[in-house]
Amino acid sequence: MPTDSFKSRIESQLSRIYEAGRRKSLPSPSYRHLSSNDYLGLSRHPSVIEAIVKTTASDGAGATGSRFLSGNHPLNGMLEEAIADFKGGPSSIVFSTGYQANISLILALSTIYPFIYSDSHNHASIIDGIRLSGCQYQIFPHNDLEALRGMLEKRPLGESFIIVTESLFSMNGNRSPIAALLNLCDEFDGILLLDDAHGTGTLGQEGRGGLEHASLAFNPQRIVLTGTFSKALGGLGGYTVCHPLIRELVLSTGRSLIYTTALPPGVLAGNLEALTILDENGELVENLHSRVRKVREAIGLPISSSPILSIKGPIEKLEMISSSLKENGLLAPVIRSPTVPVGEECIRICVTNHWEDTFTRLLSESMIKAQVLL
Repeated sequence: MPTDSFKSRIESQLSRIYEAGRRKSLPSPSYRHLSSNDYLGLSRHPSVIEAIVKTTASDGAGATGSRFLSGNHPLNGMLEEAIADFKGGPSSIVFSTGYQANISLILALSTIYPFIYSDSHNHASIIDGIRLSGCQYQIFPHNDLEALRGMLEKRPLGESFIIVTESLFSMNGNRSPIAALLNLCDEFDGILLLDDAHGTGTLGQEGRGGLEHASLAFNPQRIVLTGTFSKALGGLGGYTVCHPLIRELVLSTGRSLIYTTALPPGVLAGNLEALTILDENGELVENLHSRVRKVREAIGLPISSSPILSIKGPIEKLEMISSSLKENGLLAPVIRSPTVPVGEECIRICVTNHWEDTFTRLLSESMIKAQVLL
């Protein structure tokens, strides 16, 4: 039986969480989700499913160990070669999750770049990686180049650094000014760590991500990419695309790579098939961009290729929109602190290739009902 002390400590902490409006609960699977990251619908593509089933039947359900022991299935190397080629980079490493990719990259790079400048809207995996690294860091206001320049000018002379940002920010759908950030890296001699998790499959005419969208070539001495197979590619796992020397550094120091089980063979096969489909079928990205434009026009958002729609307003109005959608079987919860900064609460909507016109109508009606006009 739990002791009174045991229960009271936990209940006291839960009370603080509840009072701050930070209680989390798992959604019912019976709803249709309007915040899915499966932008291109590849998680249900028949060829992807077939690749997973065939490989699982022949090679087993699990990886059986770390990549440094029994888990380095040949498909790891094939997937690394494919994602590096897709991104235009020289080498790659596949991780079990995108979270682990960011943690490992930041920990490895911080041993040679002791100072990090991170966008205030960066993902939790980036924040956690920076904290775990123990290095010096500064947070610059979201996409604020002037503020970032001021920080760089005040740093100790000759101190090497990393600028960390996302190509497409996961909560507000903004794009980062990649070209301008690279110019700062050139001017002050730093490197750019670019999380392309939500940019892959959505940005650029061919869906190759933030660099393609910005018409930039991959410079391995200035750019390190991270990303995931779990968004537009519909699978599971993370990756980095980087200079071969950085790859060697991560292989030797990346604890979240070294001390975890590798991806199962079937997952690797599905990821590889999804990447091949994206590489060979540009119409998938074209269709997504077309849907995004139509939805943005219908609800009054600025025209952009970003499939992430951020609806902002007073909490009570956002709750009205969310409840109205839920009554119609659609799940679009309000995103609160600490996922987003206090005052920037929103409803995050993701347009995908499975988006239906009914969704647009119901979303528009719920916004009008709540008197939230964009």
